[in-house]
Amino acid sequence: MKNIDFFGLHTQFFLDHGFEIHQNYMLFQKSFPIGNQVIFVHHHEDSRGTCLEYNFGIRIHQVEELIHEFLPTLSGFSERSITLVQSQDKISKNVPRSFIIHGEEELTDMLRRGEEFLLSDGIPWLDKMIDPLNLEIAFFERKSNFFKSHNFVYNAFRATALSKLFNPKDYPYLRQLFLEHIQEKQMTPFTIASFLKFLDYLNKLD
Repeated sequence: MKNIDFFGLHTQFFLDHGFEIHQNYMLFQKSFPIGNQVIFVHHHEDSRGTCLEYNFGIRIHQVEELIHEFLPTLSGFSERSITLVQSQDKISKNVPRSFIIHGEEELTDMLRRGEEFLLSDGIPWLDKMIDPLNLEIAFFERKSNFFKSHNFVYNAFRATALSKLFNPKDYPYLRQLFLEHIQEKQMTPFTIASFLKFLDYLNKLD
């Protein structure tokens, strides 16, 4: 089933629900006043069959523009970086990490199940997260998991920016928590200095 265009099979569904197509990045995107909602559609083959996965992202423009003033960034990345990405099994406990398709005869039914999940859980989650306070709370609740992530530094910058901008009562705690972990992880002097400079900037925001 390697030649099946899963991205293309979903195109009309996403157009019907207000999303734009970004074929180059294999994603569907919908804008809201302060950011973008994003859904990635991926598939790969393994011993189980064809694995179809949906990942959901929220971008808050103010947060992404701010953190990339203090982090080394590849050209053009700051314009399309995502503040938080969640896999489908983190959105709903009723779906697996991947939908498994064993043959083309299962394709229509699996696409139907996928779109039902998008309507019942995926898109409503995105609609909830356009409120940056809800996004900040999601970061706050997941903070322990961020320490294990290879994107730990980006998560530290994003979590502290979100809390300072949208839920300041969490800021002193998260600022200290991430600072301690950055120092404990023995990050490079450049990373530590960048985070300290970033915190100094946030501290001065009214």
